[in-house]
Amino acid sequence: MLAQLAAVVLLTSLATAQTSEEEKKAREEERKALKESCERGAAGDCVRLATVYVQGEGVPPDLEEAAKFYEKACDLGHGEACLELARQRRYGEGVKQDLEKAATLYEKACGAGISAACAEYATALEAGGEVDRHLGRAAELHGQACEAGIAASCGRLGAMYAMGSPMKKDEARAAAFFEQGCGGGDLPSCDHLAEALRDGRGVEVDFARVVTLARTACDGGRPSGCAVLGTALLNGRGVQKNPTEAKVFLSQACEAGEPRGCLGLGRMLRDGVGGPRDLEGAAARFELACDGEVGAGCYALAVLVAKGHGAPKDLARATTLLREACSEGDPRGCVALGTLFQDGSAVARDLNRAAALFREACDAGSVDGCSRLAAMLESGEVITQDLDGAKALYARTCKAGVGGDCYRLARVLERGDNKDARQILQLYGQACDGGVTRACHEVGKAWEGARDPMKALPYYEKACEGGHQPACTKVKRLRR
Repeated sequence: MLAQLAAVVLLTSLATAQTSEEEKKAREEERKALKESCERGAAGDCVRLATVYVQGEGVPPDLEEAAKFYEKACDLGHGEACLELARQRRYGEGVKQDLEKAATLYEKACGAGISAACAEYATALEAGGEVDRHLGRAAELHGQACEAGIAASCGRLGAMYAMGSPMKKDEARAAAFFEQGCGGGDLPSCDHLAEALRDGRGVEVDFARVVTLARTACDGGRPSGCAVLGTALLNGRGVQKNPTEAKVFLSQACEAGEPRGCLGLGRMLRDGVGGPRDLEGAAARFELACDGEVGAGCYALAVLVAKGHGAPKDLARATTLLREACSEGDPRGCVALGTLFQDGSAVARDLNRAAALFREACDAGSVDGCSRLAAMLESGEVITQDLDGAKALYARTCKAGVGGDCYRLARVLERGDNKDARQILQLYGQACDGGVTRACHEVGKAWEGARDPMKALPYYEKACEGGHQPACTKVKRLRR
């Protein structure tokens, strides 16, 4: 029995060896045929032979040898071969690294209709470093690749339109490209589209869809998607409010290095939402957000540090953090820092710097920044008095609901030429509705001057209730 088994094993071994030899011989013949065909100008066979050496089919892997056949095929006009050789030149695999030659090869492959080459070269041009940065050409190439169905290039083109570089900013076009990229399976595009839908940038706000897109991105391993999803769950926008689940997703995002996840988690810890209040934990998360260049994180940390909550009280550090918040685009940091320069608290008084910071905040959309700048323009404090500029800003902040600025605008207009009594009265009315008791008194005076004391009385009463004594005196008189 054992003898028979040994014989079977021997015969099997001999058959395997014979098959192996036959296969080896067949591969050699195939390589020889491919080489002859390649030399006769069959680009496809040159590529097939290069693949043999890349993958080590019957021969040891040999990238140097593969490069020779890719080059031959590329010279014959084979776009895929040009792309493979471009990659080898770019990374120095099997050939000497040559970024200039790699760029030429990428261009050639892209021109031959290989969309992946357009996308890869566009990304290199966008980043710079390996090649000279050229955003205009990068945008052209991403456009070609996007049209050919490369979803990531659609997303990159959308980001360019969103930033306004190198082309004019166009949020609607940005959103359209994000939609195209996301539809093609590019998760960063889904991230950007979710943010656009959340903020109404180029598209109508749609919180329900924001949640769907963010969940898809998060499930796909995108920490930024988890941050957006966590924030939606925290605020109950587009989904039922769930602080416990929100904390899970924000923690996941923060631990993965997404600074906006750290910002959201820090706010929950600071406010005691979804668990006990933890100011030290909040300060630590805000610091991570600030380190990640999120201005709101720097601002939130500055507030805690200035008060000594969750971190040692340190006004110098708080001032530095406000500078960072402002430079990272949080206008609250600019306003707070401007106020410090205006008051001379924690820093040397510098009204010119204060005005510049208020202007920066105003330009970034801060109503508070516009209001403070308007007051400086009106008073001529340090900067030249500019009543027209002040009026324009007061009109803007009044429209935004700042009752005090409606009152200030009315006062400026009263001092000017060509007064419009109806407009001034309307502004005082808006200010009164906004809780400015002196404005209520002015409306009362106007009605009393128009010989209608009964219409004046409720405004005097409102002003009196707010502690305006002259109005109280007039209430007593009218009630007699």
